[in-house]
Amino acid sequence: MKLHTTRWLLAPVRQLRTRQLMARHGPTLLYDTAWALITLHRAPAETALVRAWARENPGTAPGVHYDHWDALSAAEKQRRLRWLRRHGHSPIQLLRLDSGLIHSARLHVLDWGPPPGPAEEHSAKLHLWSETREQP
Repeated sequence: MKLHTTRWLLAPVRQLRTRQLMARHGPTLLYDTAWALITLHRAPAETALVRAWARENPGTAPGVHYDHWDALSAAEKQRRLRWLRRHGHSPIQLLRLDSGLIHSARLHVLDWGPPPGPAEEHSAKLHLWSETREQP
């Protein structure tokens, strides 16, 4: 079967997987980014297609970036904590895509991970405290 025919036949399956990833990840994952991630995960041979799409749709800095835990609603925090307790990683991390591949494909991915731990919160508060003390 030709590659073009195979893509056409598998398009509904890829759309289903894209929508599933979006539902699992939450409202911060756009359809185009989810489609590109699913394509890289399921069909690594189509990396050139994803790169061409990214060149036509330039966005912000490529790579995996993380959103701010403190800016989330209480319901979203609880949803993510339940997911992390069950699966251990975010839905994007479960795809097991290399961050170098995501960067070279020029994708901007906004991922989420575990909330900051007590040591990280303490260091952030200490950093904020030291900044306020240094200002006159």
